[in-house]
Amino acid sequence: MARLSGVVIPDLNVKVEEETVVIPDLNVKVEEETVVIPDPNVKVEEETKRKKEEIVQSKVIKKTRGPSPPPIRMIQTISDMKGWNLCFATRKILERSDIATNQYRFLIPKRAVLWELLSEAEKTAAEGKGLEVVVVDPRGRVYEMKLTKWKSMNVLNSAGWRKFVEDNGLKAKVDCAQVWTFRSASAKLCFAFDVKRQLSV
Repeated sequence: MARLSGVVIPDLNVKVEEETVVIPDLNVKVEEETVVIPDPNVKVEEETKRKKEEIVQSKVIKKTRGPSPPPIRMIQTISDMKGWNLCFATRKILERSDIATNQYRFLIPKRAVLWELLSEAEKTAAEGKGLEVVVVDPRGRVYEMKLTKWKSMNVLNSAGWRKFVEDNGLKAKVDCAQVWTFRSASAKLCFAFDVKRQLSV
């Protein structure tokens, strides 16, 4: 590089290092980042559903006495029937005679709170040809049966009980039936059966 009167004159023969500049290719698609935003409505819907179920249960089983509340499907059916006065009656480990295909009947224990719940007309029917009743199973399915009084015992019988046994796969000595009674909108006597499988009560 030549120097003249204090002025620096660049030497044109010296090669200046070029700066590399990277220009992005606009044709290359930049991968987008997926951001998951939680939907607040999902939680609200679940909470609303849970509260509705609790409201249905509280309306139907407000005065229920028993080891545990009935299943929600059963409660929903009772609510749809405009059921009222739900009362825990008894619990029982099923016997072989309760599920025998040649007998079609469920023997209600003597200690069950039942007979005093019947009107005089219902007692007369039960002591005669049988009182027509409705039975709701744990899944909310409905069966037509008859309540009959044999000496000092109350019995639910008819083909409806056999279908109930088959539909719920009931087994003797391990299934415990928890039985409630209630009244339909027309005041008809109804039963609700919750069945829990266990080795002991």
